[in-house]
Amino acid sequence: MEPGLLKSADWPALIDVYFFLGGMAGGAFVIATVANLLDRERYRDIVRIGYYVAFLAVIPGPVLLTVDLGLPTRFLHMLMVAKPSDAIGMDAITIGPFHLKPFSPMNAGAWALLGFSLFAFLAALDVFLEGRGGRSMRTLRVVVGVIGGFFGFFLAAYPGVLLGATARPLFIGAHWLGALFLAIGASTGGAAIAFVLSLSGGQRGDALSRLMRFTAFALIVQLAALALFMLTVSTSGSAGIARSLSHLVAGPYGVPFWLGAVVIGIVVPLALQFAGVIRKTAPAMTALVSVLILVGGFVVKYVIIAAGQAT
Repeated sequence: MEPGLLKSADWPALIDVYFFLGGMAGGAFVIATVANLLDRERYRDIVRIGYYVAFLAVIPGPVLLTVDLGLPTRFLHMLMVAKPSDAIGMDAITIGPFHLKPFSPMNAGAWALLGFSLFAFLAALDVFLEGRGGRSMRTLRVVVGVIGGFFGFFLAAYPGVLLGATARPLFIGAHWLGALFLAIGASTGGAAIAFVLSLSGGQRGDALSRLMRFTAFALIVQLAALALFMLTVSTSGSAGIARSLSHLVAGPYGVPFWLGAVVIGIVVPLALQFAGVIRKTAPAMTALVSVLILVGGFVVKYVIIAAGQAT
């Protein structure tokens, strides 16, 4: 195994769901924060729904990780490693009998999940109290949004970085996975907000149409990052990597990859938006496009992780 690579992991479907929900939560939170900073009154519905989506989507994260690890204490060990000092690398920060490893993808990811969960709760609580007639603390919301947005960016991108740090052939040298997962988080986060707004009728002016244009831009970035990921992997020259890539594009995962991740999740939503099918008076079409983006976002993560683990 190359230096700096993690031991190859076998991730079940629970981890795929965790990666998907975490990315969507991070994307929705960042979108809500940007909307709040641009014009909190004009984009009130996007801010409100975005923070709700972020909080509800991140709630299953610790539960899914705990179920996958088997014991609740193992999740705590992902935050603080309790080992003898001579067994901990030089990159560790010692706090009593525990050791924090900020440069470990697993350790940093667990802390990002914990930090983001806190800020997502505070933001959702603020918009909830405001909706009940309470007074929103604007300065606090901005601070919570900016700091939580940093955690949201990290939570959306880090699974790709984590995969790139493993010894699986498909992931070695796959430097575009972090950007791909970040773009998926942005597109699915925007789609989740748009889906709720289209069903609730919470449309204020052109807020929903602007949100869908941003989502279309995120899809274009997602498509570009996916192409760069495949190009980088295909030019590696390794037989093991070529075999793993063939599992993704032509093997058992070829149909869900091309049909689900590319056509349904990216091409069709972009075509519908560029054709002008989505309009303020067509919430049903907005909901349909949002569902397609959400399905495609999950499928692309699922097939990449599954193909990378195939032998």
